[in-house]
Amino acid sequence: MLENADRFNNEMGLGHTAAWDQDWEKAADHYRQALEEKPDDPKGLVSLGLALYELGSYEESIEYYSRAIEVSPDDPLAYDKVAQLYEMQEQDHDAVNPALLASELYLKEGNVTKSIESLARVIRINPENLRAHSRLALIYERTGRKQRSVTEYLIVASLFQHQNESESATRAVEHALEILPNSKEAFEAQALINSGKSLPKPTSVVLGLPKIKKPREKIALEEAFSPETSKLDPIEETKETAISALANLVFEQNSNGSLSHHQSQDLSSPSSLETGGDDQFFTQPDQGLFNHLSSAMNYWSQGSPGPAADEIERAVGLGLDHPAAFYILGIVRSGEDRLESTLRYLEKSLAVRDYALASRLLIARTNRYMDKLSEAATSYLEALRLADSQLVPEDQTSDMLHMYIPIIEAEAKQNDPAAKNQLCDMIEDLLIRPGWQTYLLQARGDFQIDIEGVPAIPIGELISNPQGDKIVESVRQINQYARANHWRSAMEEAFFAIQFAPNYLPLHTYMGELLLKQDNLPEAVNKFEMIAKTYQARGEKQHAVNILQRLIKAAPMDLSARSHLIALLEEIGNTGLAVEEKINLAGVHYNLADLNRAREVYLDAYRSAQNIGAGDDLKIKILYHLADVEMQSLEWKHAEEIYQQIQTMSPGETHATEKSIDIQLRSGQDEEASKKIDEYLAFMAVEGDEEKIEAFITHLVTEYPDKVYLRQVSARMYQDSGRKAEAIQEYDAVGELLLDAGDIQGAIDAIEMILALEPPNMDDYVELIEKLKAEA
Repeated sequence: MLENADRFNNEMGLGHTAAWDQDWEKAADHYRQALEEKPDDPKGLVSLGLALYELGSYEESIEYYSRAIEVSPDDPLAYDKVAQLYEMQEQDHDAVNPALLASELYLKEGNVTKSIESLARVIRINPENLRAHSRLALIYERTGRKQRSVTEYLIVASLFQHQNESESATRAVEHALEILPNSKEAFEAQALINSGKSLPKPTSVVLGLPKIKKPREKIALEEAFSPETSKLDPIEETKETAISALANLVFEQNSNGSLSHHQSQDLSSPSSLETGGDDQFFTQPDQGLFNHLSSAMNYWSQGSPGPAADEIERAVGLGLDHPAAFYILGIVRSGEDRLESTLRYLEKSLAVRDYALASRLLIARTNRYMDKLSEAATSYLEALRLADSQLVPEDQTSDMLHMYIPIIEAEAKQNDPAAKNQLCDMIEDLLIRPGWQTYLLQARGDFQIDIEGVPAIPIGELISNPQGDKIVESVRQINQYARANHWRSAMEEAFFAIQFAPNYLPLHTYMGELLLKQDNLPEAVNKFEMIAKTYQARGEKQHAVNILQRLIKAAPMDLSARSHLIALLEEIGNTGLAVEEKINLAGVHYNLADLNRAREVYLDAYRSAQNIGAGDDLKIKILYHLADVEMQSLEWKHAEEIYQQIQTMSPGETHATEKSIDIQLRSGQDEEASKKIDEYLAFMAVEGDEEKIEAFITHLVTEYPDKVYLRQVSARMYQDSGRKAEAIQEYDAVGELLLDAGDIQGAIDAIEMILALEPPNMDDYVELIEKLKAEA
């Protein structure tokens, strides 16, 4: 039994290591072997589900997440993943139930944020899901978010009304008024109900999760690394990688030697962290190149690095252009005290992720040895920047890289040699050791507050602070209190730490998080606003953006913070994200029933999207929101014009066509609507989507049961598909509507259509038609 447990733990560890390296096939293989020992282990099942997900084996991934649900039915994570996978594959119907279950389980755990996210997923898939809107309304009510609660209760009322449950709809509106007695939105809804008019149905989710495509996930870093991850420091480990890569070039040499030239990358961009393949690094190769490379490998295996480096240099002279070659030359020439050559070669090996960190460290050491202390400190910080960016979730990598820019700029202005030497020693101690990843994670744990949702802080910000040791000790104490939910004591410790490090903004950030934990939202918002403004004044604008994004997550209805974020994003040139934030800001105004302001911001977002040359998808998204605002404002003509604009931009946007038809019918433009319906049905017939045609016609008949033309279209549809009973029912309704309108001949024509279908009670219809002819 113990042997099985050991093998399980070993295979899981190997799987986590492979997952960190993005080798998902290898990770999946190890997780499968682990599950052979413990087939029902929830952690193993979830890990294999993630690996299969990354490999694109979505159905199999769902299978393992489903097994995790069976063995651990109270864990919301697996339900959440299943819902995401179904949504990503556009199996929306299958995604709804697991998302609802995930929401309930998250709520049971007390994780309100994740519960709301799961409900938002359901509503995005099905905007008319009554259960999701009802739960969301209740959650918002109980968490004090009154305006959002009222908005959801009014949606609930609309859905009840369209299900002909008028009493339930009335009660929902009355409850909304109990929550916010002065709600203009609720009063207008009540007036519509009292006058017998329909409430607008929900047409879109303004604030919610983005549509799931194919996210990239990383397992928890604490699981991905163990102290045994690597028995070598990064310099030695990279040396082995480089030698292996050069040996592979010898063994995998193409017979014609035609391999392409390697293109350098800019490490300031996250895309630069991708690794190039080993078959891309030659220019004009000949057999002599490979002979020199083969000789180099022989010398190296004999323990003769100097002659090996000489042979590699000859290969470089004949066209070898591989970062592994430059790294080996750099490390060997460093040992020979050929320092200028060392720097020249290492600069060439920086461009590929596999060699960047170790190359930076060697450059830093070399500069320090040459008494270039400022250059050394900068290179050490660049190395820490690369290392730190590898240990945060992938969606934070870019932010982490940018957050080091002001740290490095500040260090360049530092003139104290003692401080520079101390910085170099600290980074050397952090990174040049076996298992550096684990050690760096532990170092982060020493000064990163242990509260869910807190953004990662650069380690470089701490070690460059003169009060770094005191800060670490205080944060350890804060974490101890926080883990025990002693928020007041944690806040007192934070106040104590601020006294000796008043300008260390991460401490202020932690205080904001502690205020949130104590449900003191107004003070937390003020704290985050102060931090963002301070970062902006320092010129650290990416930090300011991150803080504002955190503020908005805590207080999504804060209009000032959203406006500040938009202005800052435009200032730093991130216009694409600024447009998205304008859409979100307009959504907040919409939810606050400020339709005029919502319209203004959506129009501004549309103009911005045009100015940056955004694609039609984004512009159409904004136009749909604008049309929705016009519908809610009862400006049907304006809404119809917007839907027509959408159709012009994208003729395949059938939803816009359907909404345009709906407006024409609602406003009494029956002749125009009938023409557009005929055109739309002809288009859909070409597409061959019979189910969508039937759903559309059924919707129109349900919404406008007294429109004779629609009932005739419905009758013909059923007749053409051979569904006689439904066709007879529709023609019967047509006849009654025409009789009520005094059109006896029209009613006779409808009954004759019924007779052509040979109804079971044909004699009754024959008798009726004779009676009508006598009256005519």
